[in-house]
Amino acid sequence: GEIMSFIDEDYVNIVPQDLLERGIRLREEYGIYGIAWRFDDVMEVLKIARDRDMLIVGGDVYRLSGNEPIITYDCWSIESEDNDAFEVATQYITNYRARNGDDFAYCPVISPGRVPK
Repeated sequence: GEIMSFIDEDYVNIVPQDLLERGIRLREEYGIYGIAWRFDDVMEVLKIARDRDMLIVGGDVYRLSGNEPIITYDCWSIESEDNDAFEVATQYITNYRARNGDDFAYCPVISPGRVPK
């Protein structure tokens, strides 16, 4: 079926308030209805998604200048049949940080699940 993805407002229902407040919203800057998080926070968000059986479809990387997100055009994605989406995401982000340092935020693309046809 169709894969629906989360928009920023959807996170209100699944992510603790403090985590939500640390997220960097991309709506104003880019018109993207997503939230980017720094390393520790995005790892937390990915775990929440995994524990709720949501699909981590992929994600984008933003460089942070102060707290301003600057698009890097770096991203990852998975095949929709990929059951290791959580591992793919955490490995990509961990490797990215190891190579590039801490001044980055990661905007995961999360789907609440497959919508039946």
